[in-house]
Amino acid sequence: MAKKKQAKKASSKVDSKKRLHAQAKHYPKAFLELMRVGNCLMAAVAIIIGFFIAGGLIYTTALIAAISGFFICAGGQTINDYFDRKIDAITSKNRPIPSGRVSPKQALFFSLALFIIGIGLATQLNITGQFIAILFTVLLIAYPLFMNRVKYIGNIIVAAGTAFTFIYGAAATGQVPTLIIALAISAFFSNMAREIIKDIEDMKKDNKTKTTIPLLIGSQNAKAFPLIYYTIAILLSVFLFFRYRLNEGYLFITLIGAIFFIYSAIFLLKNNPKKSQKMSKIGMIISLIAFILAGF
Repeated sequence: MAKKKQAKKASSKVDSKKRLHAQAKHYPKAFLELMRVGNCLMAAVAIIIGFFIAGGLIYTTALIAAISGFFICAGGQTINDYFDRKIDAITSKNRPIPSGRVSPKQALFFSLALFIIGIGLATQLNITGQFIAILFTVLLIAYPLFMNRVKYIGNIIVAAGTAFTFIYGAAATGQVPTLIIALAISAFFSNMAREIIKDIEDMKKDNKTKTTIPLLIGSQNAKAFPLIYYTIAILLSVFLFFRYRLNEGYLFITLIGAIFFIYSAIFLLKNNPKKSQKMSKIGMIISLIAFILAGF
């Protein structure tokens, strides 16, 4: 009997080590999933665009601002998953926390570490850059902590955070030209459109757990918001071509982005928010390229 117990203990230890080894293998991928690296890279690119359009010349400053923004964005994505873990356990079981690949405590400490790195890098920037970094860190923590159920506030914070990436980059140079502010406003409205479309797609998931515009006024009425937001974003982007005498490449790429936003609106009206979301994301990436050309 004693030998059998010892054998069982030894076998249990081996199994435990195997499980830990398997978990360790999944850690890097799981943490990258928490960060949503694609979104953070887009934020970093937007910061660099803002920096150079504002006339920034010191490449190291641009890099510090971009990496800082990347980590703050990643911290926001991660802490949101931490506070959404109970909902995700029902609706998104494959996410890192509900799937067990990352523990809630690990996710929380990881998000705080990301924020600390982002803020630490921001201290190398001027006072305006530091203020923006701290402001959005506070907002990204405060929203899931205190206002998680009021999702339409989150829509505004996410869209404003995206818009402010351009301003953050420009602020690192010591000046924020009106062109940057206008581009940021255009980015804000296109992002707001995508946020509402996502809420329409997630109505079943959000029902009884969060308050969203589509749940408050119905999906059909909510569709008006993305249509209005897209219209503002497109018209403003085209207006900037004439107002600031930007190059033809900017206008051409802007119009291609507008086509994808129009397709997004069409799919939304056809009750296909998933496809609408995809078109919206492509339109935003193309618009980002147009913004790069605005600096030439």
